[in-house]
Amino acid sequence: MNTTPLPTAPAPTAPPGGTWFGHPKGLAVLFMAEMWERTSYYGMRALLVLYMVDHLFKRPDADTAVLGLEPLSGLLTAAHGPMQVQALASLVYGLYTGFVYLSPLFGGLLADRVLGRRRTVIVGGLLMALGHFLMASEAMFFVALLFLIAGNGCFKPNLCAQVGELYAPGDPRRDRAYSVYYLGVNVGAFIAPLICGTLGQTVGWHAGFGAAGVGMLLGLVFYVLNMDKLPPEAERPPSVLAAKPGLGVLAYVLAIPACVGLMLGLLALPGWLQAGLAVGVAVAAVAWLRGLPGDERPRVMALCAACAVTALFWAVYEQQGNTLQLWADQQTVWPTIAGFTIPSSWYQSFNPFMIFLFVPLLNFWWARQAARGTEPGSLAKLAIGCALCGLGFAVMIAGELSATPGQKQSLLWLTAATAVFTLGELYLSPIGLSFVSKVAPLRLVSTLMGVWFLANFFGNYGAGWLGTFYEKLPREGFFGLMLAIGLAGGALLWALHRPLQRALGQRV
Repeated sequence: MNTTPLPTAPAPTAPPGGTWFGHPKGLAVLFMAEMWERTSYYGMRALLVLYMVDHLFKRPDADTAVLGLEPLSGLLTAAHGPMQVQALASLVYGLYTGFVYLSPLFGGLLADRVLGRRRTVIVGGLLMALGHFLMASEAMFFVALLFLIAGNGCFKPNLCAQVGELYAPGDPRRDRAYSVYYLGVNVGAFIAPLICGTLGQTVGWHAGFGAAGVGMLLGLVFYVLNMDKLPPEAERPPSVLAAKPGLGVLAYVLAIPACVGLMLGLLALPGWLQAGLAVGVAVAAVAWLRGLPGDERPRVMALCAACAVTALFWAVYEQQGNTLQLWADQQTVWPTIAGFTIPSSWYQSFNPFMIFLFVPLLNFWWARQAARGTEPGSLAKLAIGCALCGLGFAVMIAGELSATPGQKQSLLWLTAATAVFTLGELYLSPIGLSFVSKVAPLRLVSTLMGVWFLANFFGNYGAGWLGTFYEKLPREGFFGLMLAIGLAGGALLWALHRPLQRALGQRV
């Protein structure tokens, strides 16, 4: 999972509430709220592909019983050709996780211009809880996903931003505070499949989704009851909608499905028109780059190139929640303990558990390299991370080739592959925003942070598109494709890093 926070503005004033273990008490409030929100998100994500493949899209009357499925399936078929249930589920997964990364751009605007961060967080929590509970209705499946996307856009960036506001400018505790806060992310991600996944696969799908909604409400209630410990709201610039917050929320909620519809409409356009639009966007981007001052242009070009390549990483990495979850369910032997067979959705807990294990080890390793003067720069770390993510699929290829036809595989193959994926994530995900903050011209930091997250959007959609080949290719062929993409991304970043360092005149 993404372990890096969004950028924040400096704190204007010290927060109320006193301290706890050397940090403002508000940090504990934000930690708990984020933990429960991530529990809800990753709990639902652990079940999403299995639910679509094993139940929802297999219904004989799915086209009429699930609101919006028939037109969506028609659009995706027009864009990608005829597809079976698994391929359709993969594309829906990619669209959902992609828009989860795009919606915070709109949620940040809603907070900055209309509601303020606290009220936007509350709106986001309510929207997400509603989305989780709507998952109990199979007919409302896509409506539920839209509510979850909209809620995430309100909640995630604005909760995270409040961490930085707990500390005065230059306070050395801020970096440590983000480490504590993101421990909450991974605690939530770890326990989510154990609760929601177990309920979903042993009691019923809707029990799992309902548990995710309860988790969201718990986090929201804790946040509301402890808002007195949070920093005061920053002044917002005047806007037309600030005086009418209800209209602002309505505009935001309507903008999310409109954005999704626009994306789907673009996918359904004829290829020549898509190419024309792509050329138009490229021309506009080049014109913008040419208009930048000479000292800024190399930096912005370096960042845009690196962000574009990291989309390949996310396309490969996000197979963990998509095709590898299917492999875990269909191809893996899960142990039975005291008569209880561990549900396959527990696979989604492997990555956060390994993050707990690997972060201190990797920090120790980097510190030793730094002491010897051999620590890789940020761009080289991005290259290593992308390549490692691809190499995780080399483990999967070995497992597939060693298999006896018709028999399930040992859990050790999936465990070993996930260990490599996690190392790749830690080389790339925490380093990416550091790279942006070091290289971006100061006046363009926020814009280029947006470019970084835009790469997440395209990468997650790419994960869904690549997943459509899971049943079209032999398993070792599909895993080989993921291996090749990861290694190609790593090679591109490695090839770029020295020329970019020369262009920038510094080691990055």
